[in-house]
Amino acid sequence: MTNWIPSLLITTLTTSFAYAEVRPYALEVLIFSRPEPVQSITEVFPVTEPEAPQSFDLQVALDSGFNNLTPLPDSGRILRNSALRIRTQLNGQVLFHKRWIHPLTKKQQSNPWFRISGITEDGLSLRGYLRWSIDRFIEVDTDLRVTRASIRQAPDGKTIDEVYLMREFRKMSSKDIHYLDHPAFGVIIAAEPIQPAEPQAQPANVASELETPPLPQAQ
Repeated sequence: MTNWIPSLLITTLTTSFAYAEVRPYALEVLIFSRPEPVQSITEVFPVTEPEAPQSFDLQVALDSGFNNLTPLPDSGRILRNSALRIRTQLNGQVLFHKRWIHPLTKKQQSNPWFRISGITEDGLSLRGYLRWSIDRFIEVDTDLRVTRASIRQAPDGKTIDEVYLMREFRKMSSKDIHYLDHPAFGVIIAAEPIQPAEPQAQPANVASELETPPLPQAQ
């Protein structure tokens, strides 16, 4: 009669450990361009854009519920005043601004990259990659490429693009707003812990009808 007790304890401990390893946060990312011309840029521009990491499209992941990512409404954005000041006072343009719930886990190197994109009215474009994890602090790996098309002239007279790169690993506290700086663009990140809701029991006939959303394919 007592054979089930060790199994029950193992199941309980395993479940508790799994829940302890997943810590959901409301993440908000605002990426903006600086007005032209950017006089302080002295970087050497690559002939070709660096190879992109294998990634999932963030919007597809949010729409499908991949990895339990959940979009949050625009009305709840805590960086909306920052976005307004960027447009009206700094004469910058917003390339990307989104807020969502992201269950964070450890092991940065094994977590997936999520692909983001954006474009401004003057044709400045963003193609970026973000990877998240958590240990003592929230951790974000950024691989961002902002392109200004046909802005430079090659020796043969042809116009070429400028590709501004930002590759940075940052540890962050959820108590602060964090800023990643580049002469051509900037990144503002806010994070807020989410208290998981208590699971609700469902009737068997309802639970059996639930379907798992299809997983987006990495590209």
